[in-house]
Amino acid sequence: MKKTKAVSIMLTGILAMGTLLAACSKEEGGQAVESSPTAKTNQPRTKLKLFMADSGLPHPSGVDPSNNSFINIIEDYANVDLSLEVPSAQDFKTKVDLLLASGNLPDILHTTYAVDAEARAREGAFIDLKKYYDKSPMVQKYITPEMMEFARDPLAPAGTGYWRIPMSNAKFMNGSGVVARYDLIEKYNGGKYPETVDEWIDLLRKIKKAQPDTPVFSNRVINDKLLNYGGLPIYYWYGALPYEYRVQSGKVVSNFTLPEFKAATEKMKMLYSEGIFDIEFAVVDAKKWIEKYVYNDVLFSVDSPSAVIQEYIFESQFYKETPSLKSRVLDMAPSLTKYPAELKDVKYTWGKMLNPIRGGHSLLISSKTKDPDLAWKVIEGFAAQNLHEAIYWGKEGETFSTQNGKRVPIVDKINDPSRAWALHLGVIMGFEEGIEIKKTIVEQNIGKVYGQVSTNLDKVAGEAKKGGYPLTAFYVPSDAAKNKAVESREFISKTTAEAIMGKITMQQFDERVKEFVSKYGFMYDEMTKYINDNKDALRKKGVVEVDW
Repeated sequence: MKKTKAVSIMLTGILAMGTLLAACSKEEGGQAVESSPTAKTNQPRTKLKLFMADSGLPHPSGVDPSNNSFINIIEDYANVDLSLEVPSAQDFKTKVDLLLASGNLPDILHTTYAVDAEARAREGAFIDLKKYYDKSPMVQKYITPEMMEFARDPLAPAGTGYWRIPMSNAKFMNGSGVVARYDLIEKYNGGKYPETVDEWIDLLRKIKKAQPDTPVFSNRVINDKLLNYGGLPIYYWYGALPYEYRVQSGKVVSNFTLPEFKAATEKMKMLYSEGIFDIEFAVVDAKKWIEKYVYNDVLFSVDSPSAVIQEYIFESQFYKETPSLKSRVLDMAPSLTKYPAELKDVKYTWGKMLNPIRGGHSLLISSKTKDPDLAWKVIEGFAAQNLHEAIYWGKEGETFSTQNGKRVPIVDKINDPSRAWALHLGVIMGFEEGIEIKKTIVEQNIGKVYGQVSTNLDKVAGEAKKGGYPLTAFYVPSDAAKNKAVESREFISKTTAEAIMGKITMQQFDERVKEFVSKYGFMYDEMTKYINDNKDALRKKGVVEVDW
């Protein structure tokens, strides 16, 4: 496999991750009990329509979305004949918008745009699913009452608004931190992690001196957000990630306006002037970032523990074609022993708990369906145990073996494209439900260093519990704030880029910050008011930062 093809496939997989049998159950006395999935197969089947997203994992050529071994599990459970429409990821938003506008809705809709669906639901397009959820142990196994509250439409009247069944995010490892190339730390720093920002900078200089043509410190641009992933570690250690906010003395402020952000930008300016921070940092798209980050000795990035595991999975597919990838050892860097003097409090470096449901993923039932009970059975089918087995494990002897009583995945088989697409059917169970399988694959790949990596991943996930849920998990901005969101991020991006490249002085940077507060400060004032109006309720929901 050529490197360019590997980059393309890896990019598809990583993006798909902000983008992997013989029993069904029925309710009896409040318990899920086993029953035969073939019990109703000889009876006439009702035809239902399902429109859904492929979440960036399309059906392979030759696979019929409406008739395959995975979707047939759902059909057998619900005793229905499903007709599926599954647009490509590129076309999905356009097609789902047209579908919602037309009013000609399918019996069941899966969408990733919850807000749009909720708006139509308030007009009567979809039914409230709470009565079904309350009587379904199968769905409750993955979707807790807390998750249902997260998924409830905040603009619906009290006691209503349960239009959608969300996707579980429970297995996603919470938090974020600096992801470092431990193999480079071993090679250039004797295996000892730097303990201060300046020590990390010294390490960057050391690697750059040894590899002058390598982009040891790079970045990825995402739409209006200039700095992402590789461009974030310095800001992370200063507790001032771009485009984020902080609650300080009870007031919500933009990180962009903080002394910590300015200090971090000054460090970035210095590294840019030294030729260490990538000269192309402002134009690195997703493809270029993968090429730089994966195939070059880029030292670090900021990401989640789950993303680290996912990257190992995708890289493992290319070890034979690109042996150099196997030498890469990704690890979550430990906390610094001494943080910058400008940092007001180390708690501002903590990651946060992620929403327990994943994005806008939603299963809804049209109010026009002729058989809502049967449509619910289809939704319930997405939580069937034999579907779980098929998606995440497959069949013993084909995709996994059993050794000493433990399932061991056969990497080439379990990740084969002919079955990996079915991960997009995990719309209730969640894309991360197979995390244990992934961890086993990582352990197979990196051997003895896995113990260290696993421990550091768990530390970051545990630290996020101290940070609690972010305010933004519950806060709904005003239309005025929504309308200014992109513009405000573009302002931060432009100013920060110009400061890093030396196109403006730091005094001019200060003037830009004042301008930002004048134009966009109202957005953060609204958030402060929301805290003050809802502090007790937010505390109960786990928003720790309301008391910061």
